Amino acid sequence: MKGAVTMFEKGQRFETSHDNESYEFVGKWSGSMVLAPESDENAEVLIYTEGEINELLDDGKLKLLDGPEMVMG
Repeated sequence: MKGAVTMFEKGQRFETSHDNESYEFVGKWSGSMVLAPESDENAEVLIYTEGEINELLDDGKLKLLDGPEMVMG
């Protein structure tokens, strides 16, 4: 699905593949998505455009944990 744009909603959760750290989409900054760590020990946020998030999802570097896109019928 290269080039497909998925609309993300505040509160959706993601997990990184390299360290299995979970992040929550908390808002936008300058047109980019801000993902905040759910762990109290981690203070580093991730900031990516929606296109970059889609690429990371396609490449398996990021996984969507929950949200409207994950609803199975």
